[in-house]
Amino acid sequence: MKLDNFTYQDWLNNALLPIVIIIVAIVIVVLINRHKLRQHWQERSTRRCLNRIGIDQRSNLRCPDGLGGSFNIDRLVMLHDSILLVSLKPFSGNIYCADNIPEWTQLVGPKSFKFENPLFDLEHQVNAIRIQAPDVPIRGFLFFDHRARFPKGHPEQVLYPANIPENFFGVNCPEPDDTVLKTWDVLVDLPKRL
Repeated sequence: MKLDNFTYQDWLNNALLPIVIIIVAIVIVVLINRHKLRQHWQERSTRRCLNRIGIDQRSNLRCPDGLGGSFNIDRLVMLHDSILLVSLKPFSGNIYCADNIPEWTQLVGPKSFKFENPLFDLEHQVNAIRIQAPDVPIRGFLFFDHRARFPKGHPEQVLYPANIPENFFGVNCPEPDDTVLKTWDVLVDLPKRL
């Protein structure tokens, strides 16, 4: 193909020109928004991961706290032998934590932020649910998404997408015990009784 033939073509009337312009525009939009698109994809992946936990689950349930008030349960998950209370923690950056220290630290870039140890609140919530469901083991977990990292380790009750135990996933759970099913029905109906 000679250069003369190439320049001779009338590109403004060529049918490929609009397609090339659209492709270039899409590439530019993707490049400009790549961080938002990546974050959206990771959040979607985290939701899918959470949704695969357990045989059944409910989100945003109200539960009495045993002191005349109530609290919100982020996720309640039924396993074959127990019920999990999962408290979502939308923290990013490095998290420095331990079981019994009063404050945890979040490090985002050069800034650090202290926050109350969420395990204490989680334990109160688990105890309140145990009052409503004394016959079934109730376990509590904090769930941090893909944005959190734990460079010095974390307590056993901390979950994130890469460390969810295989036996928590619904495909690995056998049929639930009758006691678990009855207790599940009671807990799911709690908001109706508030």
